[in-house]
Amino acid sequence: MKTQFDNQVRVVSLENLRAMCKRISSVCHRFEVSKISRSRVHVTYSNPDEYGTPRPMTAVFPSYPSAFDWDNNPAVVLEYLRILHDNLDRDGWQAFEPLCDCPQLFRAPSGQWETRDEAQRGLIEPLETTET
Repeated sequence: MKTQFDNQVRVVSLENLRAMCKRISSVCHRFEVSKISRSRVHVTYSNPDEYGTPRPMTAVFPSYPSAFDWDNNPAVVLEYLRILHDNLDRDGWQAFEPLCDCPQLFRAPSGQWETRDEAQRGLIEPLETTET
């Protein structure tokens, strides 16, 4: 019997993927685009252990030239093909779920990346409060 599924897959530009990696990275959990080839984009995740050893894993995502920027800013499909150097006993895919769950980011006129909510909050003037 063949497996059946019907799902939507998220596709982002390479620039958005870089912004997403920067947004979800922290002191311990670090994400970065590490390699770009014609049809693949590699994202490396590192979570150093207590001795500072980085132990990086790499997710391989398919990509294709976008209709807008062609080779300069390819479209990346957020559906990993494989995890290289998986150090979580074949559960390394879980480390990349925050990347796949990252909210949509848009570049603000200031050049910073924001979610839709953050952008809308920036447009609304804060209410003036009067002290009583």
